[in-house]
Amino acid sequence: MLLIAAQILSPPPLRTAAEWADEKRVLPPESPEPGRWRSSRTPYMHAIYEAFTLPQYSTITVVMGAQMGKTEAQFNIIGHRMDDGPQVPALYIGPTQKQVKSVSEDRVMKMLRTTKSLWEKLEKGNRNRMTEKYIAGVRLGFGWAGSATELASHPAGLVLVDERDRMDDDVSGEGDPVTLAQARTKNFPNAKVGVFSTPTIEGASPIWAMYESGTMNKWAWPCIHCGEYFAPEIKLLIWPEGATKQQALDDAKLACPHCGGMMDNSHKQKLNQNGKYIPHKLTDTGEHVPLSEPEKNSNASFWVSGLASPWQSFGQIAEKLVESYRSNEIERIQAVVNTYGGEIFRMKGDAPDWKQVMALKIDNKPYTAPHGVQMIVAGVDVQKYGLYFVVRGFGFNSESWLMAHGFIAGETEFDNVWLMLGRMLEQNYGDSRVIQRMFVDSGYNADQVYAFCRRHPGVAFPTKGHDAQDRPIKMVNLDVTVNGRLHKGGVKLWHLDSDHMKSWVYSRIRWPEGESGGWHLHNEVDEDYCTQVVAEELVIKASGRRVWVQRQKDNHYLDCEANAYAAALSLQVQTLKPIQEQEKPQKSNVKSSQSSGGFINRPGGSFIR
Repeated sequence: MLLIAAQILSPPPLRTAAEWADEKRVLPPESPEPGRWRSSRTPYMHAIYEAFTLPQYSTITVVMGAQMGKTEAQFNIIGHRMDDGPQVPALYIGPTQKQVKSVSEDRVMKMLRTTKSLWEKLEKGNRNRMTEKYIAGVRLGFGWAGSATELASHPAGLVLVDERDRMDDDVSGEGDPVTLAQARTKNFPNAKVGVFSTPTIEGASPIWAMYESGTMNKWAWPCIHCGEYFAPEIKLLIWPEGATKQQALDDAKLACPHCGGMMDNSHKQKLNQNGKYIPHKLTDTGEHVPLSEPEKNSNASFWVSGLASPWQSFGQIAEKLVESYRSNEIERIQAVVNTYGGEIFRMKGDAPDWKQVMALKIDNKPYTAPHGVQMIVAGVDVQKYGLYFVVRGFGFNSESWLMAHGFIAGETEFDNVWLMLGRMLEQNYGDSRVIQRMFVDSGYNADQVYAFCRRHPGVAFPTKGHDAQDRPIKMVNLDVTVNGRLHKGGVKLWHLDSDHMKSWVYSRIRWPEGESGGWHLHNEVDEDYCTQVVAEELVIKASGRRVWVQRQKDNHYLDCEANAYAAALSLQVQTLKPIQEQEKPQKSNVKSSQSSGGFINRPGGSFIR
């Protein structure tokens, strides 16, 4: 009896979450690596686990890419606490209800079932729900960024926030999710709040701001050639110039920033085994300067490059980078830098030079359709004393040609300018081809815009731009009765993501010469058009908000081009197929436009998200 009592009263073993997982966790057969948990696979997690046991830290911030094991590490922290203690109410917060449901009902339940000591302590039946579970009588809650009630109603001594950068900064008007989480821990001594996420855009990434306010530990490797430690970064990843995706996959190597020595993926396990964290501090100029010892800080912050992932090779990351760079689409490049590199994406605030726009002229006269044009659209910007317009033809891979641009002078409160705009819809662009869709900005003189669109149903549509929205374009019925029925001749209003449209225009201006998908101008384009198209630049404010700043007096043609692209999207421009050689017309209005444009038809994806 005394022996049994001694076993019951004996304290839990002194071990970290990594040691607990190695002894207790078993991954189910359907896991990528079933069987016993092996913390040796992710040695960069050991210091993070330890930080959760050290009294000097109340917040632990972890920044890393996808497929790095960060969510499973959070499960280890929960399991270790519920098994070994100190046992306090815990709360897991995810970005969405769907994600949290998957975590609670699938992934956490698998951990509990395959960990005997936890399964025995888990209360079954009604107390085992999606939003909460009880382990040895201690609550484990689950909430998401939009569930203000869950985030504000239950105290907890351990809170884990997963994928912070996928959450809004304000939860139902009550504050950001981390602040709400920290408020839940006030009544618990030595409480811990862990915040994990893949970073996003510099200046707009909450997790990166938290990282830079902490101890700024960077996971570093010793070079196999010179022995000097360095933090692996994407800029150190090397592959042959002009390589295909396959060549990048096969030949990618990592260069030491100290000696230039090359390392390949076969060295990664050894590099990780000998890796260590090097603390840094943030200078007034924004630089990260290494320190011999971390400065005193209650926030232990860690960054690990995606290159350290045991589940992604150097070549696989290089392959993704090559693919994204060749797309010339800023969102795709950012996604790879964030998810595969685990790095913050630094958005440049510059715009193309107007001379770069002028260089896109080809030998094609206005009001003629070059070979390759399969749909014709127009974008219109409304001002007090006139209408700016562009007419653009689109083809395969969203390749496009400016076919006309100009200004219709006259007060837009009166009908004259609108009658002249209506005549544009009858303009012949060769072979009886006319404008298929016209998008007209309704930000000014909206009533006149709506009246014009009612007179040209199915062709002309009003638009309203937004800084951001959940889709690039979406349509709503504008003219409705009180009971929701449509007026006869009702107007359909298109809402546009202005950021998306302008970013697309700039990405196409910078399009690689000779690549399918180029953005071309007719041969009578003038300097005024070119300067207006690049009159704005995208900058990131200190608040993290993405803002287009006007740097030139007039930006009307940029707005017109954004509307024209939106019109093409509404007609499903991304579904256009290449024009076959045998389909070329016998006579062309522009004999040299194809060779002057320098484009080739080649498979490629569209920009629509």
